[in-house]
Amino acid sequence: MGVYEENIVPVKISRLAEYVSRRKRISLDDALVYIYSNPMYRELYDEGAKWWYLSTEALYENFEKARKQQIMEVSEQAFEFYSYTLEMYAIKKGIGGLQAFGIFKDYDVDEFLLDHYDLLHTQGTGYVLDEIDRLIQRRKKR
Repeated sequence: MGVYEENIVPVKISRLAEYVSRRKRISLDDALVYIYSNPMYRELYDEGAKWWYLSTEALYENFEKARKQQIMEVSEQAFEFYSYTLEMYAIKKGIGGLQAFGIFKDYDVDEFLLDHYDLLHTQGTGYVLDEIDRLIQRRKKR
């Protein structure tokens, strides 16, 4: 990789972290974890791909696509929590499980629950369902 690319990629990562932080409403530290744990991160240094030429928004979209393509390994306990929460959400809203599942996918609630499992599974059902409602409302406003 040339000197130009070595100097521009860190700037791109900084801008991308700020963008991710705003878009996902997460801390800059969490945004950096999002970037560094994403398979697209390694692609930024690929001279042939020239990903560093993309805008911050385009990079974000590519990072999101890569993230969604990753196979998520989920513990049995986390999956049970997810399934339970999905069912409780369906009951609360008076809808079927399939409709609730569609809502969770549309608003990345599944990602939210699994990413924050360590904290959320220690909370009461009402609290978790209220957090989901707030998350969906924020994401509807985008």
